[in-house]
Amino acid sequence: MAKAYIEHVAVYVKDIDWYIEFFNNTLGFTERMRKQESGQPKQVWLYGGIQLIEVPEDQAIGKLGHLGIMAEDQQNTLEKIKQYDVKPMPQGDNWWQLPDGLCIEILQANPETVRDILDVVPWQ
Repeated sequence: MAKAYIEHVAVYVKDIDWYIEFFNNTLGFTERMRKQESGQPKQVWLYGGIQLIEVPEDQAIGKLGHLGIMAEDQQNTLEKIKQYDVKPMPQGDNWWQLPDGLCIEILQANPETVRDILDVVPWQ
C-alpha cells in the first residue's frame, strides 16, 4: 500500500506578520515561500509545515484551510480518493473536499521522502 504524510497545514489568520514572528521566535519556523497577488490573500509557507493565509476579520480566522499531503504515488492516491463521496475543488485535480468540509491537497513526494519522514520516531 502506498504511504503519505501531511506536509503542511493551512490556517486562516488576520495578522500574518504576527504569526510569522511568533512561529519564528518560538519554534524557529522560518519563511520558505511567499505568495501575494492582486485580489488574492497573502500567503506564507513556513518550514515546519504551516501555511498562513491572511484573510479579513469577517472570514474564518483561526480555521483550517486545508491539509497538504505528500503521497508516494499521487496518481494512484487520487484514483483511490475518487472512489469516495468527495467533491473536486476548483484549485486543480489534486484538490478534494471531504463530506464534512475538510479540504485536502494531494502532492507528489520526491522518491524516498515519504519513507524517510515516516521512519522518524518521536522522542518519548
